[in-house]
Amino acid sequence: MRNGFLIALGALIIIVMLNGCTASSQDPFGSAPKGLSPNCGPEQRYKFDEKISSPSDFVNFLKKSQGKLLDSYGNDYFLLDNFKENGAINWGKVLEKVKVEKIGSRTVYSLAYVPLSICSPAQEWSIKATDDGHVSLYGCCGK
Repeated sequence: MRNGFLIALGALIIIVMLNGCTASSQDPFGSAPKGLSPNCGPEQRYKFDEKISSPSDFVNFLKKSQGKLLDSYGNDYFLLDNFKENGAINWGKVLEKVKVEKIGSRTVYSLAYVPLSICSPAQEWSIKATDDGHVSLYGCCGK
């Protein structure tokens, strides 16, 4: 009886571990959202009905998202201040800085940016979007 219990318990632990691995690999960005820490986060996650198939599509999505990526308190941290020239965003420079990577079966487009009006001293933030419309926004102010 005791051996049967230990075998069942071992099998249950293995199942839980496998399910945990499956769940994290299914996350659109390969890991759970970053939580709140001193001067950082939490990471904001969104889902849009959007197909992004190139860096240009990603930049067009960013153009449309200005003022729409708000945190739960209504704050807009998506400010591309370091890409501004004469008060306007230079979208050509934004396009030049887009990075592309594969996470599982998804293609992820990302951009590092500095919202100068949010943090002092200025800190780099990131926005990422998957080819099927999942979006992550994360940054820190201070160290």
